Amino acid sequence: MSTQHSRPAVDSETRHRAESFIYRETDLLDTFALEEWLELLAEDFTISVPVRASRDPGSEQDEFSSRSYYLREGIERIRERVGRLQKEYAWSENPRSRVRHVVGNVRILDAEGDELTVSNNQHVFRSYGDEPDHDLLSAQRHTVLRETADGFRIADRTVYLDHTVLNTKNITLPLL
Repeated sequence: MSTQHSRPAVDSETRHRAESFIYRETDLLDTFALEEWLELLAEDFTISVPVRASRDPGSEQDEFSSRSYYLREGIERIRERVGRLQKEYAWSENPRSRVRHVVGNVRILDAEGDELTVSNNQHVFRSYGDEPDHDLLSAQRHTVLRETADGFRIADRTVYLDHTVLNTKNITLPLL
């Protein structure tokens, strides 16, 4: 995961549109409006959630694996996952989770041609059933937004979890 400290020159309207898009998208995930969320994805969409490893100070190895992923899929597999989650026998979401994204520190890291790379930090709260336990995932997302005639579409997303060990039953799309 690389971060850039200097921001690319984008006008305030573009910055506002990108932030609004991220907030709208997380609202769709929170409400499990997954069919509508799918419409926000580009046809070449990919998502990656690399495994994080603890590294000693001074280690030259990246803290995120380039070979191991919790999730690494393209648009077709994402469509399949959404289709399965919409069915009543989707065991991983029966009963349906209650999800809430808290999004902040939205920044534009890069602007090139018709694409923006947007970074945001997030905490995602999930509770399910009548259980008192809950999940809290913390992450930074890097999302490539592509401008189209219909507005922004998500071309690529990498989710950098802050956890080295996940304490959750499963990773479902609305958590990302």
